[in-house]
Amino acid sequence: MIKKFFTFMMIAMVVSFTGCGADDNAFGTNGDQNINDEQSADNQDESASDESNDSGSNGVLAKGDVAPDFSVELSGGGSFKLSENKGKVVLINIWATWCGPCVGEMPAFEKLNSEYGDELAIVCVNSMEDKGTVDSFIKENGYTFPIAYDEQGIMNNLYPTEGIPYTVIVGKDGKIAKIEVGANDADSQYKLYKSAIDKALK
Repeated sequence: MIKKFFTFMMIAMVVSFTGCGADDNAFGTNGDQNINDEQSADNQDESASDESNDSGSNGVLAKGDVAPDFSVELSGGGSFKLSENKGKVVLINIWATWCGPCVGEMPAFEKLNSEYGDELAIVCVNSMEDKGTVDSFIKENGYTFPIAYDEQGIMNNLYPTEGIPYTVIVGKDGKIAKIEVGANDADSQYKLYKSAIDKALK
């Protein structure tokens, strides 16, 4: 009995340090929606068709899949559209302010954004929090890398996962080069992402 309790506690500690779970309403389902309300219905239908052909089984993405296109509103104004960054390596991160591991790895993105410049496109998409919460977080921490809103959680349909932070590195060819769920400290994550980015840039 003591052994079982010890095992349970160890598992709980690992989960708490590496990632945040999410309920089925927010994550784990596949969809064909786009965050940019101005995109036409025709483009949405075309995007949905492409995604169904290129994503993994049951909508779960895997290395080598074509990354689903999306458009998100950036906190500093303007928007980020994945397809407009073709030919670049792109790092997509889904996160929330209430998620400790998400917040803990943020300095890694700041460092990567500064180091790679135009070679790398970074967009960290906040999951289902209001704009005021996101803006306050950015101001408090002084982050300068691109952070986007997703109040409706539509990105969670396009990039389904059972937990956050959820990070996808997309190669120059538009295909997924790496998927990372959860996070350790910022220094460890920086080294992990840098290795994957350098490999994708070759």
